[in-house]
Amino acid sequence: MSGLAGYIGPRNAQDILLDAIIRLEYRGYDSSGIALIGPGGLSIKRTLGRPAGLAEKLRAKPLLGNVGIAHTRWASHGKPSIKNAHPQVAGDTAVVHNGIIENAMALRTQLKKQGIRFRSETDTEILPHLINLHWRGDLIDSVLAVLNLLEGGLTFCAVSARAPEQLVVVRKGNPMVIGLGKGEYLAASDATAIAPYTDTMVFLRDGEVALLTPEGAQLLDFNGRQVEQAPQKISWNPVMAEKRGYRNFLLKEIVESPRAVRETIAGCFRGKAEQLTPEAFTFPCGAGEEIKKAVFCGGGASYVAAMLGQRLCETVAGVPAARVISSEYRFDTTVIEKNTLYVAISQSGETHDTIESSKAAKEKGARLLAITNNGDSALARLADDLFVTRAGPEISIASSKTFSANVAATALLALHLARSKNALSVEEQRKLIDALAKLPEQMELMVTYETLIRRLAEKFSHHKSFFFIGRGLNYPVSLYCGLKMKEVAGIHAEGLVGGEMKHGPISLVEKNTPILYFGNLHSLLQEALNDMDELRARGARVIATGFADSGVESHCDDFIALPGAPDILAPLLAIVPAQLFIYYVALYNNKDVDRPRNVAKSVTV
Repeated sequence: MSGLAGYIGPRNAQDILLDAIIRLEYRGYDSSGIALIGPGGLSIKRTLGRPAGLAEKLRAKPLLGNVGIAHTRWASHGKPSIKNAHPQVAGDTAVVHNGIIENAMALRTQLKKQGIRFRSETDTEILPHLINLHWRGDLIDSVLAVLNLLEGGLTFCAVSARAPEQLVVVRKGNPMVIGLGKGEYLAASDATAIAPYTDTMVFLRDGEVALLTPEGAQLLDFNGRQVEQAPQKISWNPVMAEKRGYRNFLLKEIVESPRAVRETIAGCFRGKAEQLTPEAFTFPCGAGEEIKKAVFCGGGASYVAAMLGQRLCETVAGVPAARVISSEYRFDTTVIEKNTLYVAISQSGETHDTIESSKAAKEKGARLLAITNNGDSALARLADDLFVTRAGPEISIASSKTFSANVAATALLALHLARSKNALSVEEQRKLIDALAKLPEQMELMVTYETLIRRLAEKFSHHKSFFFIGRGLNYPVSLYCGLKMKEVAGIHAEGLVGGEMKHGPISLVEKNTPILYFGNLHSLLQEALNDMDELRARGARVIATGFADSGVESHCDDFIALPGAPDILAPLLAIVPAQLFIYYVALYNNKDVDRPRNVAKSVTV
């Protein structure tokens, strides 16, 4: 989950690489480092902590060189320390790496027998030693010579003072993108890191190697054979990855959620008509009428979106559905067979467990639909059908607008399956589409509640534990909120289903226990009112979401009024005020909301 960057060109590489890894901080930030090839050979600088600390050291003592690599680390092998930070160096060769070398212990033992001494606890240090041992006169041939010795995650960048005009980039597993500039070439784990320098990029495929020199970029396979891949123009402006006046990325991205949902919905309707109609609706998933079962898969917030997708699929389309936590797929007994639609949800499209579970599902005969914010990802290339959400770059580690866009995507999928199965009449389709069309504007109204939400967050910010409770489709929303309160605010929180409180959790409720109850479902209103009364009778302080004139306001201590919507879309209205509440609780507790402790955004190992 670390972030890698590389540069070769006429400019001094230091500042470009620093800028790139600062943009990659969401991938890990327990240490950072840089290596340049300059007039004096190889020079490196590493530090504990975030790239900003590295930048401070380099301002005092800059490095020179127009070829270089840089890294921001999320520790997997060896605790955070200077010796374990990247780049890892052996002689004149330096490497930055993302992934896990699965046969690292065996290789380390072999190298020690050859008299090589290791300075770090990392698996990465094996790479520069092997490259030096198999030196073939230049860097590219030496790298190619060692690739078949390695097992596992092999995404890395390498430079060597013995080949000062070569930068070699290898992808196996984790993502890498090559930037094609004017007389300069860049590499990074994510397009956002190098977008300020070029809008022309090549997304390396698994098993590809890029040789970057001052003369150009060449793509090879692991056997050294040349491969062709057309460059792409990125479709979003790099300004979209900036804070643009907001205090931090998380607030900006919560505020952008309505736009993300609007554009995700609009992508399923042909033409530019302001009125969305059933006749204009289309969804990129074939064989809908043949689908007998749907299985939704994801990890973290994407798993919560999968839960909602499962329920929407059954409720709207009448298609039997199941859900799988992607990291548990190897132990899961969910039956997958022909005519099963396997819906893999991943905002990055690079989540390791989701990709592996998707491969397993395809081997069993399932049709794979990928829902992702990254159309050039490994998951996107694996899929039979691809739905790309239109959330734009999301820089904060916590999923906010991409979560809302993923949920909207599952609602659109449910509509598609319902139409394929004739489960909804044209008039019922029209009503659902009308509600979808109104949804972004209603979400924008929720953003205007920021002052109210901030006051509530201040009032409750000193508490050390929270409960989020909902029933039906709001139960997944409560799970999402419990996850994000832990992640962003560093406060214990649980997401619970209302009817299960009496089966144990209510024993934890005492005077002033803070509870956010999602009461905005028409079909479960009476159950919600009963739940809130029981909680308040035991001293809980209940904040509740609900529709105006629903009666919820008289059954809670603080009320957040939501606009009316069908129950199947109501969770998307509850998400935004809950996100703002968690955000402000975190701020009042002086948390770094964009970079929570120990967490990285894209779980690729």
